[in-house]
Amino acid sequence: MRSESNDGVAVVEVRGLDVKYPSREQYSIKDISFSIDKGEFVWLAGDSASGKSTLMNCLCGFIPNIIPAEVNGTIIVNTKKDLNTLQLARHISMVHQDPESQFCTECVEDEIAFGLENRRVSRRKINKRIETTLKDLNCSELRHRKLHTLSGGEKQKVAIASMLVLNPRVLILDEPTSNLDPVSMEEVLKAIKNVRRKSKELTLILAEHRIGGLVDHVDRVLRLQNGKLKEDIEKFQRLGRKERREFSVYFYPKYKREIKQSCSVLKIEKLNYTVDDKNILDGINIEIYKGEIIALMGRNGSGKTTLIKHISGLLEVQEGNIKVFNKNMNSYKEIPPWKLGKYIGYVFQNPNHQIFENTVKTEMMFGPKNFGKGAKTAIRRLKDITKEKGINEDTHPHNLSFGQKRRLNIYSSSLHGPEIIIIDEPFSGQDHKNALLMADIMNRFWLSGKTLIIVTHSLDFAKKFCTRALVLSKGSIVYDEEPQRLKDIEGEKVWKA
Repeated sequence: MRSESNDGVAVVEVRGLDVKYPSREQYSIKDISFSIDKGEFVWLAGDSASGKSTLMNCLCGFIPNIIPAEVNGTIIVNTKKDLNTLQLARHISMVHQDPESQFCTECVEDEIAFGLENRRVSRRKINKRIETTLKDLNCSELRHRKLHTLSGGEKQKVAIASMLVLNPRVLILDEPTSNLDPVSMEEVLKAIKNVRRKSKELTLILAEHRIGGLVDHVDRVLRLQNGKLKEDIEKFQRLGRKERREFSVYFYPKYKREIKQSCSVLKIEKLNYTVDDKNILDGINIEIYKGEIIALMGRNGSGKTTLIKHISGLLEVQEGNIKVFNKNMNSYKEIPPWKLGKYIGYVFQNPNHQIFENTVKTEMMFGPKNFGKGAKTAIRRLKDITKEKGINEDTHPHNLSFGQKRRLNIYSSSLHGPEIIIIDEPFSGQDHKNALLMADIMNRFWLSGKTLIIVTHSLDFAKKFCTRALVLSKGSIVYDEEPQRLKDIEGEKVWKA
């Protein structure tokens, strides 16, 4: 459905767009053509590696001006073609999937002012625009905060504000809710809806696997598949409500679990961690047994990442004790992180933070090479990655899709045979197909006798896949039972605790 406010003027036109990266044999985008009218709200859908990120980077001019690629075809923005990156920045702003990757300053006010200062806007106008933009996003209270103190949802709002303040004609949002807990996700979606109410002329392009409540606000769906425009649903709101909802729901199968009594592999006692006189972890006591699958849950900022960084040895214990296979971790001297990695595999939330090599093959071999075991398994698993279209063992890991990088991270961190595997948000940025594939990989680990600690916001996944749920709130454990006992109402209280 075309936006009611549009006047028939195409703000973006794409004609016969082809994109091919130097390291790949196949085109990432092939013969794509469409136009978007002023004021439209477009959902850019498609599986991982379908070409969504490539298309968005082309619209912003990052490809080929910053990211090298062979590009054919025409992109017309606001009736002008062949614009360079700086010229396009006057018309199109993009919020990246990882908001921290585009932060340039240390505090909220400076970050939002950054673009306007580069355009030499007067201080009076900058202050007014910051005030108005934060108000539109319902987050005026963040103005004087330090960026490092913000939760994931708050950082996402600031990233949106830093682009929205520039008054772009087109705002592109790349997976704005993929790393958020349910409450933070709802806050960001509410902010996006509020922006739509305030500015009917702003064109929104949203790339997202699950769009939640926004499914009833989208005008149009452009769905990519294997680099081609597979579907263009111009009258999305005319579809039935059930049909629209099917576009954005994930379904996980029920996994069979047999819980056996087993030995303790990890024990945490009275763990406290403080930063700038603020308690991040407050008296954590946990004992985990071999073969358990732990769903570690809670709001953004509740202490989940801090806890798993302690378990994996990336943060030194300030107060309390952690035992891994009866070895104390309260001192780096007894079991330093590089030795702990033999027993614990840790997969970061952002796959870009865990790539160390220049080819898929050498990255896959990173763990086995460093620990001297698992090389034969790594070679077998290499085929799982390279059998996908356009990827070979010499492909640079950064040229993979988000989902492909995630699987590569999991393999490189686990193939040397650690007994405990920690995975931070495995489904972040994943389409349904890749989410199920990721679950299958983790299930194979469990079947081989591994203990899993999985940070997740998906209550459905926790109930169907995991044997135990640990929910954190403000640095404390507020729930430690079977995930099936987390009812909707009770779970809502836990999320909001």
